[in-house]
Amino acid sequence: MKIFANIPVAICLLVALQTHAQSDSTKIELTGYIDTYYASYSNKLSADELQPYITVAPRDNQFGLNIAEIGATYNTGEVRGTFVIQYGDIAEATWSDRFKTIQEAWVGIEVTEGLWLDGGFFTTHIGAESFLPKNNWLSSTDIGTFNEPFYQSGARLSYEKSEKFEAQLHLVSGYNLFLDNNDAKSIGMLFSYKVNDAISLSYTNLFGRESPEGSPSQYRFYNNIYLTWDPTDKISAIVGGDMSTQSNSELENPTETALMYNAVAIARYQFTKRYSATSRLELFNDRDGFISGVLVNQNGNQQGLKATAFTMGFEYAPTKQSYLRAETRWTWADRDLLIFNKGGNASNVRAEFLINMGFYFNKRLK
Repeated sequence: MKIFANIPVAICLLVALQTHAQSDSTKIELTGYIDTYYASYSNKLSADELQPYITVAPRDNQFGLNIAEIGATYNTGEVRGTFVIQYGDIAEATWSDRFKTIQEAWVGIEVTEGLWLDGGFFTTHIGAESFLPKNNWLSSTDIGTFNEPFYQSGARLSYEKSEKFEAQLHLVSGYNLFLDNNDAKSIGMLFSYKVNDAISLSYTNLFGRESPEGSPSQYRFYNNIYLTWDPTDKISAIVGGDMSTQSNSELENPTETALMYNAVAIARYQFTKRYSATSRLELFNDRDGFISGVLVNQNGNQQGLKATAFTMGFEYAPTKQSYLRAETRWTWADRDLLIFNKGGNASNVRAEFLINMGFYFNKRLK
């Protein structure tokens, strides 16, 4: 397996970091994370196939490993860096084939107080949900998140001095790309503002030419916005959505600009420190398929994905860095999109059940 080829590199890095941890100004942190699962879907596929539009636990009727990762961060106050390697079905379902085991690998310098310039391989700056279950209230991600970028390569300028406001400027290879497919670059931004202790608002975007070299130019402008609200100690909510346009991309008229949009609402109730319940309602509409891909409906016509979904999940967290979760979700594609296999019959509905547990650690060396 390719991950084993990276293990000696990771071990050497960790030893080197621990050696340098003697400096008073150096901060070293080691990280690790494991998540395992069992999932069942009404959409029946072969044992080697992954469920479409699924980020976490993509294999049907199987025990699996969502992710096993190990990493390190290094910060002297003037120089910083992160290196994380990963293995598992999340990477299999979402990551670049060429760099599947590399989750992050970047280095940065402080240009001036609070202003950092970083370069390398990053996880995406777009979206309300993470691809890692530990960072979300639910382990599964919505269809909108599945179609957002997961990773990017390039440079990032970030302002991090304020406790209430954060801003980032990204120059990257493209939408969900490590290696560019043309001679253009994409530019993106992130703005996050903490209104008060209960409300925060974030906006991200990405603009660039996404068509391969030699094909008609298609410029994509992707926008994401979401609001996080914690009205009480027990109730939390996230409301957000995405809107994207792409030139020369309509199915019926290839010279016209296509539109994609989605929306999501997530609510969590914390019964106790250890027990919580979360529900999510989502809507996704990419009628021209320029992000989700082009499908053929039952009438023989081409169209993009249009779907709604509802998820309900429960979590038991024995410690702050571990969890056991059970979730169920129903997905309804457009009535003409019979894209799921239900016992040998084509269907536009998929039901799923997921149970997973995970543990992660952060060990500060200095």
